[in-house]
Amino acid sequence: MKHKDSCFIFVDNSVSLERTGSRVMFYIWNAMALILSSATLCGVSLNFAIGDFPLFYIYLGYFKNPSIFLLNWIPVLLVQIVLFALVRRQWIAFLLNNVFNMLPSIGNYYKLKFRSDPFTFEDISSVKAGLTVAKDYDIVLNWRIGLAVAFIIAGTVILFFFARWKPKGVARLIAIVLALTSIWPLWTRYYANNDLYYVTYMKNYVWIAKDERDKFIATGFQYPFLHSITASTAAAPADYDEKETEKLLGDCQNANIPEDEKINILVIQLESFCDMAEAGIPDVPEKTYEVLHQLQQESQFGMMIANVIGGGTITTERCVLTGNYKLMDYHKPAYSYVRYFQAQGYYCYSTHPNDGTFYARRTTNLDLGFSEHYSLDNYYQGITEGKIQCDKAYLPDVFRMFREYISEEAPVFSFNVSWQGHFPYSADIYTVNGEYWNRNDVSPETNEMLNNYFGSIMETQEVLQEELLKLKDETEPVVVLLYGDHKPWFGDEIYQELEISFDMETEKEMERYLGTPYLIWTNDASRDRLKGAASDELPTVSPGYLLNVLFEQLGWKGPAFMQITDQIRSRLPVICTRGGYIEDGEYRRSLSEDGQSLKKIYDDLQYYLRYRPELAAS
Repeated sequence: MKHKDSCFIFVDNSVSLERTGSRVMFYIWNAMALILSSATLCGVSLNFAIGDFPLFYIYLGYFKNPSIFLLNWIPVLLVQIVLFALVRRQWIAFLLNNVFNMLPSIGNYYKLKFRSDPFTFEDISSVKAGLTVAKDYDIVLNWRIGLAVAFIIAGTVILFFFARWKPKGVARLIAIVLALTSIWPLWTRYYANNDLYYVTYMKNYVWIAKDERDKFIATGFQYPFLHSITASTAAAPADYDEKETEKLLGDCQNANIPEDEKINILVIQLESFCDMAEAGIPDVPEKTYEVLHQLQQESQFGMMIANVIGGGTITTERCVLTGNYKLMDYHKPAYSYVRYFQAQGYYCYSTHPNDGTFYARRTTNLDLGFSEHYSLDNYYQGITEGKIQCDKAYLPDVFRMFREYISEEAPVFSFNVSWQGHFPYSADIYTVNGEYWNRNDVSPETNEMLNNYFGSIMETQEVLQEELLKLKDETEPVVVLLYGDHKPWFGDEIYQELEISFDMETEKEMERYLGTPYLIWTNDASRDRLKGAASDELPTVSPGYLLNVLFEQLGWKGPAFMQITDQIRSRLPVICTRGGYIEDGEYRRSLSEDGQSLKKIYDDLQYYLRYRPELAAS
């Protein structure tokens, strides 16, 4: 049955239209429906790209510079074209495209809100871990979520009634082929292009990008998310020469630890542990960090510059274990300092009082060389009851287990990651007993949140001090490496309320933003094992250098990789992936040519060694 010209928007194929002009309009109408619905989808999803920052301050920057919007829209359009060709219904393709775009966009919004970090490609592997933590956050459904829901419903209804073309055969095949064949040229020329990424984030002049988070926000969501693939994949570094890297390692041989110098090592990584008075929070009572300062007087101590803040515990953790300056993903047996210890006859195990699937520790820690990983699901359930505030139970058990293991014949390398001190810090109720921070010139929520954090930190220190006292008289020689994984994050509003900014324009600002303490403590039986004396101040370093510093203080040369990175450390002790460096004693936002050459050696070594676990033992 033929339809009149005016009915072209209500038909599902052009054959039923009388005139050629109507058939042309039919195709144009349906093509415009697909284009406009995908473009609007992109625009609504970009509402979430700015986190909790003022909407029109950054959001309009995406549209004032058409290239920013275009780079975000193109992947949305391509996905919708392919989905439409597959399902033959615009409204279904639109709904599915919302799933692929809105869900990660909303996830990015909440990650920015709660952790001040964007959702990148490498975060996909830890989505389950993020959802586990999300239940502890105060996730409020705001007007942006309401707008997105209203848009999805309205768009679906409109497309259901007014975009009814059901393509067949050749048209579907052509659409899929064109969309898929465009991926590679688009990827190589635009989405993987670092130079273009730099130019693009500079175009959003309403948002001055100072670090990787800011660059991500300045360029939207879909575009920087796809660009982040370049950082998360194990692509070879630029101008990588495997033979040269192999030769460099071959020139340095793994050095054994002398039998009479082997010492038991206890590593404790404390969650969000640092001195926030040094970070600029005013009126922190001296008692809050009294134990930390006492321990520093009994230990050799320094500052570590983390790559993360508020979250990303695993980044610090795996950099320490591997000696890498940045986080790499692992899916099979890998090179690490754990494997070196294992080859030296050490018994190596790790603990964390959360589920073993969290950041895939259960499998990855074994891939890194640990013989056993103790977690909530296989050990701690009856001890910590799955609670974050668990140091009163967790830390005593860490020390108890360590004392049991060191009574055996083999030396021990024990690596332990705490959970207490993790965000969120309740702004509604006091979760600790007592008052640790209180000011009349800030909101009640700020008082409660900071009070809960400081109370938690004090409790951790008290338990730690008590357990170290028990270890002090242990007859077996012991050295303890203790450090905080990153600074806590209280939210932009609180830091603004306290007039604290983290611009990273100076070394002091970088330390305030990302610095945490590290300590090397020994018991009486090993007091003479370390170079220097207690209370000696050690250098400021990146997480990947912490074991280098420990080995240096113990007088050990270590594996070949460590020997080479020691040479790099002497000139480049801080390589922060947020864009801060210390090179030859000077703070820099970008490296000199010599510094870039040193960093390239580091990059090449990390890439070469990643899946060569056998080289830790050769």
